[in-house]
Amino acid sequence: MSYADALADLIGAASETGIAIVLEKPQGDAARLCQTVFGPALAAEITQLGYPKTFDMPWIVEDLYFDGLDELSDRQAGYRFDGISGERIDAWPADRFVIADWAADPITVGPDGSVCYSVHGVGSWTYTRIAADLPAFLHLLATWIRYFVAEHGANLYDENSEVPEEIRAEIRRDVLGAVPEADKDAVLSFLLAD
Repeated sequence: MSYADALADLIGAASETGIAIVLEKPQGDAARLCQTVFGPALAAEITQLGYPKTFDMPWIVEDLYFDGLDELSDRQAGYRFDGISGERIDAWPADRFVIADWAADPITVGPDGSVCYSVHGVGSWTYTRIAADLPAFLHLLATWIRYFVAEHGANLYDENSEVPEEIRAEIRRDVLGAVPEADKDAVLSFLLAD
């Protein structure tokens, strides 16, 4: 899926559910960071079409926060560098950038363009792939917004405060249909905070 198609899909899903997404075009330091994070080809598309400005969306427990380019540099604090001293954190790869988070669990872009999810507070960082690239991630968010927010009112829990197996099966079929089979378990775990 192209960046243009994924961006249009995300904006459409968000507008259908009342989630406000404003686009920003990178300039100055944000443009340089955009090129560093996403590479020249995708950065050129972002410069032409825009990038979602900081927004939040309902998630399974807490909101997911998507960082806009104007905040991307500051949002690396606590991951890439110490927020107080400004010193680089050696345990964090220099070529991995946080683009969103859910309950302080970062969603990052790596040097190959893949989007990964990590859990904080477990002693070391692991990066679980949830999308092949930014367009695939935006498409996943759009599909999730339609399923989770529009169809299910942002609540998937049953009377036992669990996500029933039939809902999990439905998500695998309806939300994860375009996700490569090798990534489906990881993406389902990400979506449901398992």
